[in-house]
Amino acid sequence: MKIFLFKIVLVVCPVMLLVIFTNYRVDPANIFSSKKYVAGIADILSKGHNVDNITNYDQRLLQEQMALRLHRPPDVLVIGSSRVMEIGADFFPGKQVLNCGVSHANINDLIALVGLFDSLHLLPRHLVINLDPDLVGMGGSLEWQSLEGYHAYFLKKARAGSPDAAVAGGSHSTDKILSLFSFEYFKESLAFLTKGIDKRYYDVVHRQPVANGRFFDGTICYSASFSNPDTLQVANNARVTGSKSGIPPPDTAKIRLLNSMLDFLESRQVEMEFLMLPFHYEYYRAVNAHQHNLFFSYDSLFHQIASQRHIPLSGGFDENTYGIRESQFYDMFHCSKPAIQKVFPVRP
Repeated sequence: MKIFLFKIVLVVCPVMLLVIFTNYRVDPANIFSSKKYVAGIADILSKGHNVDNITNYDQRLLQEQMALRLHRPPDVLVIGSSRVMEIGADFFPGKQVLNCGVSHANINDLIALVGLFDSLHLLPRHLVINLDPDLVGMGGSLEWQSLEGYHAYFLKKARAGSPDAAVAGGSHSTDKILSLFSFEYFKESLAFLTKGIDKRYYDVVHRQPVANGRFFDGTICYSASFSNPDTLQVANNARVTGSKSGIPPPDTAKIRLLNSMLDFLESRQVEMEFLMLPFHYEYYRAVNAHQHNLFFSYDSLFHQIASQRHIPLSGGFDENTYGIRESQFYDMFHCSKPAIQKVFPVRP
């Protein structure tokens, strides 16, 4: 029996060592190199240069690294979901603009970002806040925990307590350790190697990135495949998803957090404006049909908050209001920059 176990160990140990070594060295999702990876990207952006070929990175940590390299508060800061990631310096000529939009954003992300900039004494003169159902909807991503320290800083500074909306998640360090031993991640690593994918990013100075990239002001450069989709397929996906998944109902705890953030920003004398961007009409219509006009409820909620606080609000969720064609959508959630400019024109 001992000999049998010894033979198993002789086989298993080298295999596990190979898995661990491959997962750590290849690391297709940048689990083990995330902070170093985004720091290098931020170094390039801080020089006023564009960066190309960014893959699998923690968007929240990138915002932190960009903020740490600022020498003064930006004139304009844009925060919200990925739907506002194309709003940058060209929307505010002559101003220093930083876009800190992140994918799957909810109010906890925005609070963490406000905490980050306040802790560095870098709150902007003007703040554009993207309002979406997911901002204050039930559930949502826990990706904000990459900036958990700044989130805690805000709650302490604002005396906002610890609302239920800020749900604690699993340990990042535990997840990293498990990924080392993961055969699933090992398969992803092997596939990454087999396809010959280049994980290195490039300083392209002032040239346009050609793959997934970032511009000097933090705005995103989408790949050609994403920005030139099959319009009919997008419409079909929007219709099906809107009918099946829809949007989350409002979360009163998250609405309280939003108001706490607005109170805090008002106390810091930050000039604010709200922005609501359209969804693909097939998605918008399907959600309203199957969720009892839930989009209208969010529209009323956000307009009420804006009116009570005298904060300017631009835009809405219905594309037809602005004459945006369906061909101007990358997918059901993201409209193109020309479409955004119809809702949020370039400022003089």
